[in-house]
Amino acid sequence: MKQEDWDWLTENSHTLGNTKITLQEKQRLFDMYNSITGEKKPVTSCGRCVHNIKKRLISEYEKVSSIQNGKG
Repeated sequence: MKQEDWDWLTENSHTLGNTKITLQEKQRLFDMYNSITGEKKPVTSCGRCVHNIKKRLISEYEKVSSIQNGKG
């Protein structure tokens, strides 16, 4: 995960919760997911698909957080 993506998720943590998000926020989440996985998933309104994207991003976010906390 890129540092700028981690920073954005830190500032916009609500996007990973069970809340309604804007199209721009959803696009950012899908862009991050595709960057991490190398996939090219298109933005969708499918609730299950968005949930799975968020789950993966939460996992990646927590990995980076634990690394950063271990260093500092």
